[in-house]
Amino acid sequence: MAGIKSDNPIYDPLGIEIFAIDETFESVFNGLKGVYFRLYYKESKRPRGLRNLQKEKTFYKRFGEIGKLKRSYRYNDWEAKREAVDIYAIELRQMVNIELSEYNTFENSNP
Repeated sequence: MAGIKSDNPIYDPLGIEIFAIDETFESVFNGLKGVYFRLYYKESKRPRGLRNLQKEKTFYKRFGEIGKLKRSYRYNDWEAKREAVDIYAIELRQMVNIELSEYNTFENSNP
């Protein structure tokens, strides 16, 4: 039926691509929330001399922002979700690298 226009430009009769987009979107945003919360927590548990209150506040603030940002996407806006994955996957990789390089152990975290 050539005359039917779809609101969704993705042609995916089996739903496989939509499923992949949605699962990846959830994974990226849940991963970002998780890494920001872990960074906040690890920073908050550092000894007084090493603790950076500004970083701690920034990590917690971004944790909340990511949750709001995730909720701002419409559940069926697959194109926007696909673009969000491309953008925020970069941030996720960067934050995981920071976690691994700067916060890799709790050895010095007990005051």
